[in-house]
Amino acid sequence: MITNSLIELLQDNECVIVPDFGAFISKRHSATIDYANHRFTPPYKEIVFNNKLKNDDGLLVDFMIEKESLTKEDALAKIRSFVNQSEAILDVNSELVLEGIGKIRKFGDDYILTSKTETNLLGDSFGLTEFNVQPVFRTETYQIIKERIVVEQKEKNTEYTVAVENVDDTPEVVKTRKPGIVRTFAVATLAFLLLFAFNWKTEQTGSNFASWNPFLYSSPNEFLINFMEPENVLESENLKISEPEKGSEPRAMSNETFLESENLKVSEPENVLESHHYFIVGGSFQTLDRAEFCLKDIRNQGFENASLLEKNDKGYIRVYYESFVEKSDALIRLDVIKNDFNESAWLLFQK
Repeated sequence: MITNSLIELLQDNECVIVPDFGAFISKRHSATIDYANHRFTPPYKEIVFNNKLKNDDGLLVDFMIEKESLTKEDALAKIRSFVNQSEAILDVNSELVLEGIGKIRKFGDDYILTSKTETNLLGDSFGLTEFNVQPVFRTETYQIIKERIVVEQKEKNTEYTVAVENVDDTPEVVKTRKPGIVRTFAVATLAFLLLFAFNWKTEQTGSNFASWNPFLYSSPNEFLINFMEPENVLESENLKISEPEKGSEPRAMSNETFLESENLKVSEPENVLESHHYFIVGGSFQTLDRAEFCLKDIRNQGFENASLLEKNDKGYIRVYYESFVEKSDALIRLDVIKNDFNESAWLLFQK
């Protein structure tokens, strides 16, 4: 059945086009919590129908060829039969029921799809269902809980509690026992001794390195004289400067002393490309030859950055015009491509 193929494709794709009929587009929704009604709704995919997108992108045909082992002519004939039957039902009843997807209603030239709530085509929410929770009602009043907290504080902090808040919101000062004078004196003495020992150690360490401070000397030469070791200087009489012989020509320098410019390689920084997750897809194919043919046609239209995506789980190769990081930029560019180049182009999100 065509409906079963549509359900499987909508689980992995955002847009599935039925040639000469329309496109089924999926829209992701996050999980929601209704605090008023205490109801949790898991994430899901909303399916909408657009009867303006009718050009065949090959996705449904290729899937049926692989899934049902059909030839291309048989697959196209099966799709045409489904389209003719669906349009006849819509002309008579103005309503078409697609099992597992929803119900399509016809209003003049417009089509409205009501998604089936029992079927969730989002794989991330597999096993999750809507459920209601009962609100929590406390049996004890706030005043009783507050009194209990005050009693527990009094029992635990009998010695050093400064103040607690009673039930009547008036601060009640609890008498505390003052620490002994001897204990205070001992703590102060110990702190003084520790501070004295630390200062003494710091002064000793500083005095050991004071002579290395060049700012303590009247001039930089005085500091260098004290700490730099003298070097042996060769006497001038032992130094002989060779003069070139008369009539001798200067020797050419060896070629080995030069580095040729072509041997110098300057490493350029690597370009770090920010990962793109949004792709404007122009077609999806099962064979590489058809995908490369479509890619060549797209590049001839001026899209030099067009390329191919790797095969997905269903075995389809997607050809995209451009890729983006932000979804807003991708949507703007998608409208331009649809109006000027390919009205069947669609947006793919891929991590």
